Order: sequence, then C-alpha cells, then structure tokens
Amino acid sequence: MNAAVEISLCILAWLVALIRLPSVLESNAWRSDRIAFRIWIATFFFALTMTFLVTPIGDAINRLTAPNFSRLLAYCSVAFTLYLTTSSSMATFSTPKNARQLRYLKPYLLFTLGLLTVIYVFFVSHTSRWVEEPTPATAAEMAFKLTLFSYATILCILMALACYRYLEQEMVAVTKYRIIAIILTASGGAAFFFTKTILALGYLWTPLGSPSIHTMSKALMTATAMLWAGSFLHNNVYTRALSIFRGFRYWLAYQDLSYLVKSLDRYCPPVAFIEEKPSFGGFMRRSEYYLYRATIRIFDGKAFIGDILNREKGKELPKGWTDLTLEEANQIFQALKNIYAVGDFWDIVRSFRIASRNLARSRSFGAQEAYGWRPQS
Repeated sequence: MNAAVEISLCILAWLVALIRLPSVLESNAWRSDRIAFRIWIATFFFALTMTFLVTPIGDAINRLTAPNFSRLLAYCSVAFTLYLTTSSSMATFSTPKNARQLRYLKPYLLFTLGLLTVIYVFFVSHTSRWVEEPTPATAAEMAFKLTLFSYATILCILMALACYRYLEQEMVAVTKYRIIAIILTASGGAAFFFTKTILALGYLWTPLGSPSIHTMSKALMTATAMLWAGSFLHNNVYTRALSIFRGFRYWLAYQDLSYLVKSLDRYCPPVAFIEEKPSFGGFMRRSEYYLYRATIRIFDGKAFIGDILNREKGKELPKGWTDLTLEEANQIFQALKNIYAVGDFWDIVRSFRIASRNLARSRSFGAQEAYGWRPQS
C-alpha cells in the first residue's frame, strides 16, 4: 500500500479514538456505560492496527522485537476490534438471535488469537522480512492471512445481520440512520476481508491474485475506513444530514401544497403575516416546518371559503367577490372538503397533494373546454 495512504488512514483512526476520549473520561464510561467504553476500546485497537500497518513503524517494531512481529500485533488488534464492535452491537441491538450468537464470539476470538500465535511462533517468525504483496509469498503467510481474514469476514457479516435484525424495531429516525451507517460499515468490511481472503488463496491458484481484485480490495479498505469514521460522528451531524435528506424527499410535496396555498391566497389573503416561500436551501434545512405552515394555511383558507359558501341567503359576498370568484372558490373547496385536521400529519399531506393535483387537472380541463377542445370519440 502507498505510504501516504497508510499514514492518512492511521491519522484518521487516531482522530476517531482521541475525539471520543474526553467524553469517555468525563462520564466514567468504564463504570456507567460499559458498552460505550467497549466501543471506545475498539476505536483504540483499530488505531493501533492502522499504526502497526504503517510500513516504517512496522519495520521499526520488527527490529526491536522479533521478525514480522508487527504483523502479529496488527492481526491481533484487528481481531480484538471486530470482537468488541460485534459483541457491542449484539448487546445494544438485542434480539433473541443476537443473544444466542453473542455467547459464541469470545471462544471464537480466543481460538483465532491462539491459532495466529501458533502460526507466527512456528512459521511466520522464521520467514524472511514480510513484504506486503497482493498474494502471499509463503504457505505460512497464506495460513496466517486466511486465519484472520476468514474470522474478520464472518464477524463483519454477523455485525451487519445483528444491526439489520434490530433496524425495524427502532423508532427514532436519527438512531435508525446511525444503525444503517453501521450496517454499511460492516458490509464494506465484510466485502474487503472477503477480497483479502481471495487474494490469500492466490498462493494456491494464481488467477485469484489478479490485479483487479487487488484494486477492488484497496478501494473497499479506504471506503470502509471512511465509513468507520463516519459511524462515530456526533448525533447533530446525523440530524442535519437527516433534515437535508428529508428536504429532498418532501420538496415535491411542498410544491403541491404551495399550489393550493397560492390558489387560496387569491380569495382569502393571510391576515396575520405573509410568509415568503423559502429558497430550496432554506427548505432543505426546515422542510417539516414549511410543510406544517402550508397545511395550517390551507386549513384556514378552507374554513374561510366554507363560511362564505355556507353564508345565509341574501348575505352579501366579501368585497371584490363576484359570482365567478364564488364559483372558483367553490372549486377549491370541493377539492378540500373531505380533508380534516385529524389523524396522522403525513396522511394529511398526502391528501392535500392529491387534492392539489386534482384541482390542477380540473382547471386544465376547464380551460380546454373554454377554448372549444373536445376529446376525440
């Protein structure tokens, strides 16, 4: 791997660990919140992993200790990281199946660490200097890599499945998107370690060590590291991202409601204050607020027109109104008459969207009739 990429990923990993350290210390997380503390320990081990994988640092460790010892440290750190994150995910997002699988993680970790140590002591420590290549140079290196990469692939899959099983139970939107971020991170990690497993098998069959698989592996590693960092972002970041995402989803709905508001403004102008239509960027930040204001304005306009249509016989129309104005206002009222300010807010928004489209179609058809258009029989 390029030295610049190694150092960049190492710095990113340490930033994630160190940024979270003050909150861990202030809250005494090792006593009050064991899961949060385990997650922080996982970030620490991940930072150690990326440190050991920086070639100059790894070479220095090997000179001071034993041949290729930095690889044993890096691989054991990866195993600890995945154990801590997977077990924490299963404990946090508790389901019956997650609880059953949780008890097998520690024995699997101990078995993997023991196997890595045995392979290192009897084989890897006696080989020449470890040079990271797409495919292993020796059978010992292949066995060493397969032990870790198969373990890592399985744990990443278990973590993604544990989060996925719980996802439908979560009702808080921000937490749900954070869980999705964890699922994407775990899935990216599983894909990365699977490609590394294939490359390790390239020692036995050369086509498995093709450059295309190696390129894919490097891209997946970078993407997974970035997702790993993103999964630890503050809730405020997720809240802001969620509001922007909702803004994109609700923009068309707001356009439909704005058509109704604009139509109502011709007959019943607002009496409190005139709210300017927001810019696209402004709506992205406060989409639900503007949708709510639009629904209130529509209900007020509907009530106003309803009072006029149901006025006592012989009572004068409002100033400036004509029979044509009354007919147009009645057209809007008919589109809205079956929508009431009760029930789910989003059901009301959907009903207003349908009413807006029906009103636009009826006006379009009325204009075609006025100009003498008739459908062909």
